[in-house]
Amino acid sequence: MPALLRMFLVVTALLLATPPAPAAASASTPAPLRCGRYVNAQNDAALVIDSHNRGRRLATGFDLESLQIERDGNGLVLVNLDDGVATALTASADGRRINDTLQDYQLRAPAVCQPVAVNAAGSCLADANRCMARLHAATPPQLLTACQQGVGAACSGLLLGYVDDALLAAASAKGVALATAAPAPCTTDAEREEVLTCRDARRDALAAAVAQASGQAFARGIDPAWVELPAAQRDQLQQLCLQQRAGRFCTEVAEQQLNARDPRAAVQALQVVCDSGRDSACERVEPLQALGAALRLVDATEPPCGLYRADGGTIDVVAFGDDGHATIGSQRSQVRLLDGAIHLRNDHGSDHVLRLLANGDLLGMDAWTGYQRYQRQPGAVRCEAAPTRDTAPSACR
Repeated sequence: MPALLRMFLVVTALLLATPPAPAAASASTPAPLRCGRYVNAQNDAALVIDSHNRGRRLATGFDLESLQIERDGNGLVLVNLDDGVATALTASADGRRINDTLQDYQLRAPAVCQPVAVNAAGSCLADANRCMARLHAATPPQLLTACQQGVGAACSGLLLGYVDDALLAAASAKGVALATAAPAPCTTDAEREEVLTCRDARRDALAAAVAQASGQAFARGIDPAWVELPAAQRDQLQQLCLQQRAGRFCTEVAEQQLNARDPRAAVQALQVVCDSGRDSACERVEPLQALGAALRLVDATEPPCGLYRADGGTIDVVAFGDDGHATIGSQRSQVRLLDGAIHLRNDHGSDHVLRLLANGDLLGMDAWTGYQRYQRQPGAVRCEAAPTRDTAPSACR
């Protein structure tokens, strides 16, 4: 055999026997995700990856959030099913560190992956990233369908649509000029964030106008809209909360039930939030459940008198005294009765709102006192009456 041919055959054999060198990790290829609990070292936030397409986000003081992991082109996307926001998800080469564009997480407790969740073809979850981008333009029936499929953001969208309708009806009934009370209707063909910002501004403007027409104070971004949803809508939302058990949505349902003066339904919805791991909800639920049959509201016919205390919360003590005033911390507030509720007007022009329970306790109704059960403390307190219905406390000793 000629030497040249023999050398060619040897080199060819060596090339065939040598495995190809591994390609360098490409930026276009997503790193593998491991299942388990990833923790942010800077706080207590955690991402739990249950399977290759499902997970959860947990943080003290916040509702549990359901997550779906999807491939988007050559990358991964983390879709928050409760707030409707999708963000890029990246992982280190060894899969032990991940980043959701907001926080870095490290794997602390590896776990065996659960089976990949199978989503029905054509459902919102079949392409959650795209579905979230279009959710602002969905009709109520579409939102209901997506909600029933397990998309908490769709449930919240359905509720907010009901609130918008109720605000419009209340504004019309009170003769509020809609052209001056709110911006023009928000179209659905604009960008998602533009539409949501427009709707928030319109909702705030309408709520403020309705509150003013009703003689109530309104602080944008703090107070709930002072309207009640129709009973049929509240019943539907309550059932959706109990079925889907989405913490953020159930928190919103509870607020609507409390606003409609149905504390029993509000506590039922809030129990779902407690069950999902939000301790602050559990702290509100337990004192109210202990009331039993007394967990019902009655109209106040005169302002309270004396010192009332609640366990925990932002505002835990309210002292009602003379001259139609109450003291919250170091702040002195004017006390008014309005539609059977006790309003405490502060220097900033907004109200803390309390209502009377059947056993004489008070229940917080506003953003700062909500669900707090205030109990009168023993001790002699003298409140001199100078009663007119909306301004002064009654005498009590």
